[in-house]
Amino acid sequence: MMQPCAFGSRRIYYNNFAEHLQNAYNPNVVYPGLPNRWTDDQWRGLVDMIAGFGFNVFEFWLVPRLFCRKGLESDFGREFARQMGVVIEHAHRRGVQVEFIAGLATVGERWDTLCPQLPADWAEIQYLWHTWLDRLPGIDIAAFGPGDPGACSRHGCSALTYIDRSLDLASQLADRHPQLGFELNLWGPPVFGWGIITGPPGWAGEFIPEHQASAWRFDKRRADETMTHLLRRLPEFPPQTCVGQNLGFNPDGNPLGDEDARPWIHEIAKTHPVLTWDFSLTEGENNVLPHYRLERLFQRRREERAAAPLAGGICFTMTPLLNQLSLYASAQSFLNPDADPSAVADRFATVVFGPRGHELTARWTLFEVVQDWGCYVKLELSRSEYHRQVTDLADVLRSLTGHEPAALPFHPTVSAYRQELLFFAEFLHDASAPTPDYDTLWQRYWKHVYAIYDHLPEHVDPRPRAATDRLLSRFKTWV
Repeated sequence: MMQPCAFGSRRIYYNNFAEHLQNAYNPNVVYPGLPNRWTDDQWRGLVDMIAGFGFNVFEFWLVPRLFCRKGLESDFGREFARQMGVVIEHAHRRGVQVEFIAGLATVGERWDTLCPQLPADWAEIQYLWHTWLDRLPGIDIAAFGPGDPGACSRHGCSALTYIDRSLDLASQLADRHPQLGFELNLWGPPVFGWGIITGPPGWAGEFIPEHQASAWRFDKRRADETMTHLLRRLPEFPPQTCVGQNLGFNPDGNPLGDEDARPWIHEIAKTHPVLTWDFSLTEGENNVLPHYRLERLFQRRREERAAAPLAGGICFTMTPLLNQLSLYASAQSFLNPDADPSAVADRFATVVFGPRGHELTARWTLFEVVQDWGCYVKLELSRSEYHRQVTDLADVLRSLTGHEPAALPFHPTVSAYRQELLFFAEFLHDASAPTPDYDTLWQRYWKHVYAIYDHLPEHVDPRPRAATDRLLSRFKTWV
């Protein structure tokens, strides 16, 4: 077994660049010829920044478009593997490990779920895991995820199947890659979708949006059975195995009532490090905005420290070129969970923008205008008062021109970062005006943030248009 680690010892930067989360601030790794592709030097710049912020693991999702035969055999798949090799090499120079996560059985651009109870599907699952690890020889950690958008409920599959097949794969991979670490993630209610996601008659594991909510159903009996089985089988996993489990069996990881996972975390942590896998603390997967959720972030870190303590976990981002504050604060929250969030924001802003940067601290929350996944900030302001304050925010950002020291590794540049913050401040200023042109604002936001989708068919998980609608709807009902 792997010895338990000190709180916050594994600080994971997790970049989710999935097909449904493309935007101007995220690397496009799967659509050659379209915007937002990154050069090798841009990737190196990102690694330098996260290492400087305090992260010691770089994690990426091996997205379903890549995690399939077509992805392996495609030019973009080969280029992805080459470029991740550049990332791995540079990360190792900076003392940062590299981890990939993949859904145990989620494959292809349509996000189909293979069934490990079927011999042909199980053979394909094993082939993909082995072949991708051979393609990425420098990987330090392989992480199993239940899968997105769901999992398998066919042919008797359950949450126990997910644990058992992950064990089978980990054992095989450890034999071929003895230095490889593993992470078993239990995200969801727990083990998202396995045994509970539903489909119509004749369902063959394809993604059906109207059925996805069934993957979130929580049942205490199922949770107890799953976690009891995990504790029984965990000693059989390779010794270098960690477990990813949030404090609660729900999307926000809140330890409430029967969904409180802390008793199970306490038991797991006796023998294996436990890591948080909480998307909601930094930005969730919905609206693209500069985020400020630092109060809840540091509060949650203290709760995680009290629970086991946890050995660390992820900072989720789908906007690494926009939410550098969230990245910095997340790493720092593992290093010093007792820090004052405002002081952390002050330190970031003054290091990045100079002595007057602290003027941003009291204004960061003005960007959090949408109560979506993980946003617990409540802007209890009238529309006119919000408009006045966001006008001040834009003025402050304009005034910071020229105050850009290079005291902290930053990517892409401090100047580009300030310009993007200013874009959002000016957009929110115009959206909160007395009589805005919402159609024009919709197009302005879309073209700046989501223009890549003008070249793509609608994905199976159509987030961008819904997110844009939700952002503008906030102002249509604000008085």
